[in-house]
Amino acid sequence: MTVTVTDIIDALENWAPSSLAESWDNVGLQVGSPQKEVKRLALCLDLTRETLDQALSFKADCIVTHHPLFFKPLKALSFDSWQALLATELIRHEIALVAAHTNLDAAFSGVSEVLARELHLQIEKALLPSAGVDLFRISVYVPKGYEEKIRKILLESEAAVRGAYRACSFVVEGQGSFYPSSQAKPFTGEPERLNLVAETKLEFLAPAFALSKLLATIKEVHPYEEPAIDIIPLKGRDTRLGLGRVGELPLPYTLLDLAKKVGEILKTQEVFLVGEAQKLVKRVALCAGSGGDLLKEALKARAEVFITAEIKYHQAQEAKARGLALISVGHFESERIIVLEMARYFENWAKKRGCDLQISVLEERSPFQRVF
Repeated sequence: MTVTVTDIIDALENWAPSSLAESWDNVGLQVGSPQKEVKRLALCLDLTRETLDQALSFKADCIVTHHPLFFKPLKALSFDSWQALLATELIRHEIALVAAHTNLDAAFSGVSEVLARELHLQIEKALLPSAGVDLFRISVYVPKGYEEKIRKILLESEAAVRGAYRACSFVVEGQGSFYPSSQAKPFTGEPERLNLVAETKLEFLAPAFALSKLLATIKEVHPYEEPAIDIIPLKGRDTRLGLGRVGELPLPYTLLDLAKKVGEILKTQEVFLVGEAQKLVKRVALCAGSGGDLLKEALKARAEVFITAEIKYHQAQEAKARGLALISVGHFESERIIVLEMARYFENWAKKRGCDLQISVLEERSPFQRVF
């Protein structure tokens, strides 16, 4: 099966919907044609001269990065700009460039969630829930006996999830009535007469980004020609999605031991502490990448320790004064783990589609070098 850049973008959209991206961000296709065929896919955190050279050697058709090459709209394509030089190389070699940034930060199995899983954190919610995750109450009416088909769909979707529980729904049994015209082909009952049938109403919650796919799947298995489905917007939001994560460790750690564990997971020795090294901590807030501005959210979440990158001096002083321990690592180190997750995702995606997609995880390192 042929894969195009559009297919790659759609795959990312299923994982990390663009609606989750921050308003200032620039995600999706950055360079290239949506119709471009993709046989070789390269993955990295940043497009740099080094990663681009590797992509050229790999003969990549498309590169997916976490950080966008272009954050702001271009006013000129001057060769004095390092981004423009990289873009011209992409164009010359007909390589598409796609970015999944804050949408991938906020998504299920996104950057912060991968780190949280590695720490075996029992996740409660996002540290800063996304503004783009409105909730809806869905009511589906099916003939009695079809409930399990809907429950199976819910079990395999991101709908009907409450905390650690999936496929959460409420069921009401009742009687439905309908009068089919002579042209209708009812699943049950007879045309041109009023029919009364035993029906079940299933109610559940669904986030906005899951609605389209969810409703299409339900309609595929629904036996009625005209399924009855109610969609009611709610004031609340799905707090599972957004920047960072909050949760609890299975067991208390000393701050020092937790810092060592973070360093092992992220394969870095550049780990900094704020707080008493032997203090026991269990409730954790974390945000991969530059999360210093979420310090107040970590305090609101009653976290005992906040794990993030690029903490500023005055933020560290505030955290110390307010009794919040900090574990700080490099920006690159905190996010590099997502590239391997991207590789696993696209490998499984290609396998399910039955297509031969070669994937390369490009080697890269932080722009900072340790001197001593």
